[in-house]
Amino acid sequence: MPQSQPDIQRVDTLVIGAGLIGSSVAMHLARMGVEGVRAIDFDLEGTLSSSELNAGGVRATFTQPVNIAMSKVSIEYFAQVAEEVGYRPCGYLWLHTPESLDRGLRARERQQAMGWQVDAWDVAELRRRVEFIDKVDDLAGALFAPRDGLVNPNTLKQHFRAEARKSGAQFDDRRLVRSAQSGPEGIRVVCDSFAPGVDEETKRAALTGGSAGAGAQVVYLARRVVNCAGPWAPEVARILGYRCPSQPVRRQVSIFDCRDVDLSPYGMIIDTSGVYFHPEATNGLSGFANRDEPPGFNFTYDGEAFFQERIWPALYERSSRFERLRHLTGWAGLYEVSPDESAILGEAPGLSGQDQGRIFEAHSFSGHGAMHSYAAGLALAEKMVSGRYLTIDARPLDCTRFDGGQLLHEGLVI
Repeated sequence: MPQSQPDIQRVDTLVIGAGLIGSSVAMHLARMGVEGVRAIDFDLEGTLSSSELNAGGVRATFTQPVNIAMSKVSIEYFAQVAEEVGYRPCGYLWLHTPESLDRGLRARERQQAMGWQVDAWDVAELRRRVEFIDKVDDLAGALFAPRDGLVNPNTLKQHFRAEARKSGAQFDDRRLVRSAQSGPEGIRVVCDSFAPGVDEETKRAALTGGSAGAGAQVVYLARRVVNCAGPWAPEVARILGYRCPSQPVRRQVSIFDCRDVDLSPYGMIIDTSGVYFHPEATNGLSGFANRDEPPGFNFTYDGEAFFQERIWPALYERSSRFERLRHLTGWAGLYEVSPDESAILGEAPGLSGQDQGRIFEAHSFSGHGAMHSYAAGLALAEKMVSGRYLTIDARPLDCTRFDGGQLLHEGLVI
C-alpha cells in the first residue's frame, strides 16, 4: 500500500531545540501574546543536551558589556524564582597571578560600572576568607562577585517550559529535523518522529550523524522558525539555508570526593590554571576547558585519566587539603563555540526575499547558555515581536559581526 502523507501541523513560530535557550524563547514569545508557539526537540529529557551536561554556574563577571548585561538580567530573574530554579548567590571567586590581576581589575571596573558588585581581595584577605586555599606563593590577589553563583539547570529548564505552557506554548518530543523548504505560505519543516522510549544508543546515533531508525514523519508549516539547536545549530542552519560558523566542542566535568575539606560554604572557584570547581552535594565538581580539544560530537568521558591529568594536579598545587582527592565519576558534554566565544542571536544572516523576517537564531553561547538563558529568550522575543531590542541591546551578538570584523572576543571564559 502507498505510504500515507504526513499531516501538516500549522504553527506561528517553530522553535527548533528546547533546551534552556529554546524553552526560554518559547516562554517569552508566549508571554508576549504570540499564539501558536511550538518548540520541538529530539530529546526533551535532554540526556545529551548542553542544558543538562554543564556545571550550573551563573555569573556576570565578563569583559564584554553585552555579556555582562545578558547575565545581569538573567540572574536578577533567577533571584526572583530562586527556590524554583535552585539559584544560590554563593559567588564566583577568581584567583589571579600578578600577570592576570591587572586584566581582572580592568574588567572589574566595567562590571561595577554596569551595576555588578565585584570585591578585590589581597592574598591576606583571600587566606582569611577561604582558609583551605593555603598554597598562594604564585598569587597576587583575587576577585569575588557575591551575586554570581549556581543554579540547577534542569529545574531552570522545567521552569521555563512550565511558564511557556501556561501561556499557550507547546512542546513536541522525539522530533529530528531532516529538511526544510520555504514557500509563500511559510517554512515547511520535515521531521522524523521517533517512538517513545528511544534507547541511549539510538539517541547517540541520531545526534551524532549516524543512522537511526525513525517512525513516521511530521511536517510543520511555520510562519517563522528559530534555530535554538545548541551544538546542532550549524546543521539546522544548513537545512534552513544559511551558514553558522560555530562548532561543537567536548568539555569534561569530574565529580570527586573531597574528604578533607568542606566546600559547601563556597561557590565557584576559578584557579589560575583554568581549572574550576564548586561544591556538588557532599562532593566537589571540577572541570577544565582543553583548548586543544578537536571539534566534533564526542560524548566520551575520559574518566580517571582526565581527573588525574587535568584536575587533580592543579587542585593539589592550590591546597594541602586537596592531597587526598578521590575521583568518583563525571561526564562529557558539548559547548557550541563561536569564533569569538560569545553567543549568536538575532535574525539569521544572508536571507533575502521571502525569507527575511522568517528565520531567527539563538545559540553558540560557548558555555554561557545557562547564565544567559532568560535574557536571551527575552531579547530575541522582543526583536521578533516588536522589531527591535527593548530590554538589552543585543545587536552586538548578530551573526553578521563575523563578516564585518566586529568580533566580541570575551576575555573571561572558562
